[in-house]
Amino acid sequence: SLHYITGIIYPNRCDNEAYVSLRVDLTAMNAYLSEKNKEETEFPYTMFHLVVAGLLLASRRITDGVEWCKTLAAEPDMEKLVEKNKSRFAGPELSGKTLGVIGLGAIGILVANAAHSLGMEVYGYDPYLSVDAAWGLSRSIIHATSLDQIYANCDYITVHVPLTPDTKGMFNAAAFAAMPDGVRILNFSRADLVNIPDMKEALASGKVAAYVVDFPTEDILGVENVIAIPHLGASTPESEDNCAVMAADELIAFLEDGNIVNSVNFPTVEVPRTTERRICVLHKNVPNMLSQISGVVSATGINIETMVNKSKKDNAYTVLDVEGDPDEAALEKILAIDGVIRVRKI
Repeated sequence: SLHYITGIIYPNRCDNEAYVSLRVDLTAMNAYLSEKNKEETEFPYTMFHLVVAGLLLASRRITDGVEWCKTLAAEPDMEKLVEKNKSRFAGPELSGKTLGVIGLGAIGILVANAAHSLGMEVYGYDPYLSVDAAWGLSRSIIHATSLDQIYANCDYITVHVPLTPDTKGMFNAAAFAAMPDGVRILNFSRADLVNIPDMKEALASGKVAAYVVDFPTEDILGVENVIAIPHLGASTPESEDNCAVMAADELIAFLEDGNIVNSVNFPTVEVPRTTERRICVLHKNVPNMLSQISGVVSATGINIETMVNKSKKDNAYTVLDVEGDPDEAALEKILAIDGVIRVRKI
């Protein structure tokens, strides 16, 4: 059966609707989530496994060897040919080499820890590393304070950052010049992080020994020492289910408790409830917002038990657990504050 979510989402001034009421089959969804979580790992592991495979593909010339073996079907002395030519596909071991991981989110941390277990020295770089992410990082990982430190010290570099105006083309001639000869680069994030003409020159000169990319583009196909994978990062039957489960889980967390996880525009805010009533406020990241919001609530005589505020660029989110039940007039006063986008009582 369908159950109403207790609460009202108050629209901004430009909306004509009085409120939005949402209904979700929580009983069935929670049962599904509980069962699936027992059986399956989280989504980042799907990509993480492919990145580890990419490290091996970048080293051992496995794909070249596989393609060469396909040409031997009609050869009478195939076994002798294999023994004679296998040295053509030799490549370095991972152990004893140095890996640079750019971006220490869920995937980057898994890659860094696994590479260390494979015997690699690992540098990690992420100027926005969260406290929660840091807890999951092995203390054996060397904290790099700049991209230049990664470029100068690493035999392998894997990138796990979003595409932004700042990161577009970050792998270019200047970056390659700062790297050791024969560096091997893995890109499982976005094709446009790499300047392709510069990459081609680096591959031709031997500056870059191998480029593994999960986003093949026409201008990189067929280039020697490029291993182009057809965007297989999330292409497993498990990940399709996991993505749906994760989205449903995050929706339930927001509808039931106002918690935000993995939002593009708003910060991650996960706060355990301390009272029966909760007020959630989406607002612009501007000064004096907290004092104005708390002032309105306090003026009603309602005590604020817990208040958490976090921001992400221009937007912010405030969660207040209150002892009492604010009426619509109080919520309308919060909405009237300049910079407030939406108010919700749960």
